[in-house]
Amino acid sequence: MRDVTVVRLNRRWATINVAKLGPVRFRLSRPLPEAFGMAHITMDRAGRWHVSFTAPQPVLERTTTGRSIGLDAGVVATLTGSDRMRRHAPGLGADEAHRLRRLQRKLARQQKGSNRRARTKSSIGRLRAREADRRKNWIEQTTTELVGDYDLIAIEDLRVKNMVRSAKGTVEQPGTHVAQKRGLNRAISAQSWSQFRRRLEDKAATCDVTVVAVNPAFTSQRCSACGHTEEMNRESQAVFLCRACEHYDNADVNAATNILAAGLAVTARGGTPRQGPDETRTRPVAA
Repeated sequence: MRDVTVVRLNRRWATINVAKLGPVRFRLSRPLPEAFGMAHITMDRAGRWHVSFTAPQPVLERTTTGRSIGLDAGVVATLTGSDRMRRHAPGLGADEAHRLRRLQRKLARQQKGSNRRARTKSSIGRLRAREADRRKNWIEQTTTELVGDYDLIAIEDLRVKNMVRSAKGTVEQPGTHVAQKRGLNRAISAQSWSQFRRRLEDKAATCDVTVVAVNPAFTSQRCSACGHTEEMNRESQAVFLCRACEHYDNADVNAATNILAAGLAVTARGGTPRQGPDETRTRPVAA
């Protein structure tokens, strides 16, 4: 909608004039911006209507901290920091996940085009929307916290679209471990790494914070203490033990430390680059 007319009724409610419908009341989930452009009215998978307004990204008020952090993205822990901070993206609870599986099995048995199938799809949509709302809220809170606490944030330059490609292959060359790869793809998608990075860069651009995306190659195999890189250094998903200097640490924390060192080296803030990752994909995103 180009011509936007909003009338505020009280602290919680306002109306917007919609063509051919007239004034439509909507709830103010957050304060209206002082200046906004067009309005977008959409309906989500749960059947809920939303109105959003285009407005400049507000400037985040913060003070310089002089702190830096490297973030390793994972499936077990969505984010692991070089300072041993761990964050987990929320999802559905155990009961909700069980209900979702039951509804999906029920949907597979129902006749396409029937009213019962439509009601089942609506129930699935409400659960999916609840899950998406929780992850979006977590991303907003986490990115605001990170931008407020750190002057430099080094992250992995992940190609998520390539990481979640199917492994089933073709008829001539069928893939292997297809079911396992499908489960891994679902786990990767549930972490919302791309959305997290986008919101982090958007907020960092409004204040004096630098986000550096570094090539993740070998960061999980390289020792953060001596720089020795070997596949056997990572004994398991959680344990890192250097074969050269016997440095022992959590594998995700070790990788996050390497990511931070690469980010500091790129921005010339005192980091020491190690041999291993190809820095050609390293890209700083400055304010």
